[in-house]
Amino acid sequence: MSDQYYTVEEVMKKLGKSRSTVLRDAKAGLIPFEREKGKTKGRLYPKQAIDALAEIQRKKKKDKNTSRLIFSPSTPNDLWAEVTIGRDLYGEDDIVPYKYLLEWREINDGIYMSLKEEGNVVAYSSLMPLEEDIIRPLLLDKIRERDIPLTAIRQWTDPRISVYVASITVKPTENLLINREKGLLILRHTLKWALSMDRQFDIKNWYGIGATKEGQRVFERLGFTEIISLYDGERKGYYIDDVKRPVKLINQLLQEMHPTE
Repeated sequence: MSDQYYTVEEVMKKLGKSRSTVLRDAKAGLIPFEREKGKTKGRLYPKQAIDALAEIQRKKKKDKNTSRLIFSPSTPNDLWAEVTIGRDLYGEDDIVPYKYLLEWREINDGIYMSLKEEGNVVAYSSLMPLEEDIIRPLLLDKIRERDIPLTAIRQWTDPRISVYVASITVKPTENLLINREKGLLILRHTLKWALSMDRQFDIKNWYGIGATKEGQRVFERLGFTEIISLYDGERKGYYIDDVKRPVKLINQLLQEMHPTE
């Protein structure tokens, strides 16, 4: 219509409404409009106002769609779903048996979190406070997570603890875009969880394993230092003594992930 105003048809397209709904909502004051000077009939729909309304409407719709995704502590039922997902992805030999997860949970019930959609686990993560002398064999691939003894698990309230980033996993679907969005979302939630735990407790070191190129890039972008490289760089161990130190890097990564929420 002009550089400043939309036509009714353009408003319909912008807001995804029928003509009758646009006219009714405008009359009710729900859609902004102006009158031509000196006229009492006919509506002019200002582009700036309609664009703002459309943006808020899109955000509201997006928030509604993602509100079904809940990040919360894993229940025993969630843990069973996580075992099933892990078994499908990695095979029986490379996952921690369900009984072990339950035993670990009895010692520290704050080490597992899951992302659930309508009550079903679609992704999960784990941060484990462990004895320092058990972490290095893990990084060196001399032992696997299923070999972690019960005595090595510590409480978040213990002094000078070291934390092992045990898992960040997404249940794959045939939709690669959805997989990526949920992957970014579980990573974003896990980062915020880690920062929260670091503020609350006496954590001296953080460790993690980059078993994929993508995982290695994430650790490196977060300011972790590579301390171990195995199998021609296919598996790397990482370390950082204070996750607050690279807070600018973390905040930058969180901002980049923001559109997925």
